[in-house]
Amino acid sequence: MLTLSLPLVFQQLLKVSVNTVDSLLLGRIDQLQMSAVSQANQVFFIYYCICCALAIGASVLVSQYYGKNDTDSIRTINAYGIKTIFIFGIIYTLLVFLFPDFFMRLYSSDELIVTLGSEYLRKVCLMYPLCGMSVMIFFLCQGVGKVRIVLFTNIISYSVNILLDYLLIYGRLGFPKMGINGIPIGTISARLIELLICLTYFLRSMNISFSITDIKRTDPEIARKIFNNTLPILGHELVWSLGTSSGSAILGQMGKDAVAAYNISSVMYDLFVGIGNGIGGAVSIMIAMLLGKGEIEKAIDSSRKIIRLAFGIGLIVGVITFISKDLFINLYNLNEKTRIYAQQFLTIISFIWPFSYMEIVTMIGILRAGGDGKIGFYTDIIAMWMICIPLASLFAFRLHKEPFIVVATIKFIIVLESFSGALRVLSNKWAKNLTK
Repeated sequence: MLTLSLPLVFQQLLKVSVNTVDSLLLGRIDQLQMSAVSQANQVFFIYYCICCALAIGASVLVSQYYGKNDTDSIRTINAYGIKTIFIFGIIYTLLVFLFPDFFMRLYSSDELIVTLGSEYLRKVCLMYPLCGMSVMIFFLCQGVGKVRIVLFTNIISYSVNILLDYLLIYGRLGFPKMGINGIPIGTISARLIELLICLTYFLRSMNISFSITDIKRTDPEIARKIFNNTLPILGHELVWSLGTSSGSAILGQMGKDAVAAYNISSVMYDLFVGIGNGIGGAVSIMIAMLLGKGEIEKAIDSSRKIIRLAFGIGLIVGVITFISKDLFINLYNLNEKTRIYAQQFLTIISFIWPFSYMEIVTMIGILRAGGDGKIGFYTDIIAMWMICIPLASLFAFRLHKEPFIVVATIKFIIVLESFSGALRVLSNKWAKNLTK
C-alpha cells in the first residue's frame, strides 16, 4: 500500500497546490477576487467529481481484469471510458460557457463576486474537456498499477500552471498584470500539456495495451459490467459533490467574511484530504487486484487493518491542523472578522480528520474495489440530504446561527459516512470478484 500510495499522495498534493497557490496569490491582493475564484471553482468541483466517478468505475474493473491477466477486456474498458468522458466533457463545457451567470448565482448573492466569477468561468471552462480526458487516462493507468506516470505528468503540468498563474496574476518577467483573468490562461495551458504527455504514454505502454484503433471496440458484456459498476459510484459522487457544493452555497449567502473564511479553511482541508485520497486510491488498486485474483479472505483481512491505520493517520493530521491553523491563516491579508471565522472553521476540521480518513478508505477505497458503491449513495441521501444539509439551512437562514455552527453541521456528514462505511466493510458483503 505504501508503494502505491506515495506517488498518488504526491500527485494529489500537486493537484491541490494549484488552488492553494492561486488562493494565496489572490488573497494577498484582494479578498473579493479570491472569493470569486473559489466560488466559481465549485462548478469545476462537481464536474471533476463526475469525471472521477466515471473513471473509477472503469479503473476498478481494469484492476480486477489485470489481476486476472485479461488484457483484451482491459482494452475494451479503456475504449468505453475514453469515449464516455469526452462526450460528457463537451456537454458540460457548453452549459457552463453559455450560462456562467446562472452557475455563479448558485454560490453567491454578492453581485461583484457573481460578475467576477462569471467572467472567470466563461474562460476557464475551456479546459474542462482536456482535464476530463486526463482524469480518465490517469485512472486507467492506476488500474494496472502505473502510478508513477501520473506523478511525473502532474509534476510538469502543475509546475507550469503555478508558474504561469504567478506571472500573469502579478505581471512578472514582462507578462501583463491580469489578476483573476490570468488564471484561465495558466490553467488551460497546463491541462493541454498534461493531456499530451499522458496520452502519449497511454498509447505506448505495453501494460495498458491500447491503440487508436481500439477506440472502436465494443462488447455488450463489458459495457454492462462498466454500467453496473459505475452507476452507483456516479450516483454517490453526484449526491456527495452536490451536497458538498451546497455547503459552499449556504455559506455563500451568509456574507463576504463567511465566504472568504470558508474558502480559506477549504484550502487547508483540501491539502490534507489530498493525502487521504492518495491512500484511498492505493487501497482501491490493491484490494481490487486481490479480488481479481480470487484472494477474497486476504482482501477482507487487509481491509480491516487499513481502517485502523487510516483512523490513526487522521488523528495525526488533526493535531497538525489544530497546531498550524494560525500560521496558515496569517498567510492571507484578512480583516479581523474573517480571521476569527477561519480559526473557528479550522478548529472544527481538525476534529473531523480521523473520521474523514476512515470514510475515504472505506467508501472510496475498499467498497468500490469490490463493486459496492451503493452504500455511499444511500448514506449520502440520508446523512447529507435528509439530515445535515436541511439542518445547516435551518441554522443559517431561519435561526440565524453563527457560521461556525453551520460549518460544524455540514462537516458532521463525514462522521456519519465514516461509521456507515466501516460497518459495511466489517460485514464482508462487499468483497466480490467482478471478473466472473
